[in-house]
Amino acid sequence: MKTHTNRPTWHKNEYDSTWEKVKAAFRRDWEQTKHDFGSDSARDLDQDIGDTVKQMSGKQKTTHPRNFEDAESAFEYGHAARHHYHSEHPKWNSELDKKLAHDYHGDWERDRPYVRHAYERNYKI
Repeated sequence: MKTHTNRPTWHKNEYDSTWEKVKAAFRRDWEQTKHDFGSDSARDLDQDIGDTVKQMSGKQKTTHPRNFEDAESAFEYGHAARHHYHSEHPKWNSELDKKLAHDYHGDWERDRPYVRHAYERNYKI
């Protein structure tokens, strides 16, 4: 198992073991997820017409990871956050978004959709 740095203070070691169990499912979903991030018929990734206009005008980044490994830490963070915050925040909301953004050690604007995707997935272990 890899060593992680910059973990949020709420992270527990048990989240690592559950992540290892669901990671394979995330990997299998990755091809579909990549499609979803660029498709008009994709799942809602909390983007609206304003985001689309910004992306088209070059005022907002649209770079997405090419492979699972590039997005894995964001997915893992969302998975751990679900375990930690789900009883308090059963659905993604602005308060949760602010908490997670504050604790995230990466590019939140880039990785937020991946974190949210993982938070909203409920893989049975």
